[in-house]
Amino acid sequence: MRQLFFIVLVSSLVLAGIGACGDPVYDAQIKSLGDEQANVPQGEFHRAGQPCELCHSSSGPASASPFTVAGTIFAQQASAIGVDGVTVAMTDTTGSSFVTKTNCVGNFFVRPGQWDPAFPILARIVRDNRSRTMQGQIGRERSCANCHKDPFSSYERLSSVGHVYLYSPDDVVPTPPTCPVNPRVGGGN
Repeated sequence: MRQLFFIVLVSSLVLAGIGACGDPVYDAQIKSLGDEQANVPQGEFHRAGQPCELCHSSSGPASASPFTVAGTIFAQQASAIGVDGVTVAMTDTTGSSFVTKTNCVGNFFVRPGQWDPAFPILARIVRDNRSRTMQGQIGRERSCANCHKDPFSSYERLSSVGHVYLYSPDDVVPTPPTCPVNPRVGGGN
């Protein structure tokens, strides 16, 4: 009887330990995002320019609100200001298309009930007679920021194309509309 109790106890501890283990790489990626900005509540305006799908996936901390594709469109290459009202048009490998618009911080997201694309995807952004078409296809990445991030180190400069932007340095960027948060990344409110 004592031996059976010991076996059950050890088995329970092992199973509890296995259930408690996470993915250390995934956990480190989430931690690397840092804390939420104090003046930007969680919701459609938060974490502009960050890889949305990291949290908004079936295994992420925001799994109750998953995205199939999400990202941020910035004004200019050297600007950390998001652009409101940019049309994001995407077409998947089956020919299925979906169009959405960015909010006042430049964020856009697509939920599974809206569109669940078959990768690869082609993408185009348009506003004010300005447009940019992605030169390649989105192979499988659901977060634009996983590839389109700002280079913070020499290594990242080699592996990133920088954030997605619509206007050239010579263009006059439209004044952002009233927004409940500051559309400048890191600007808070």
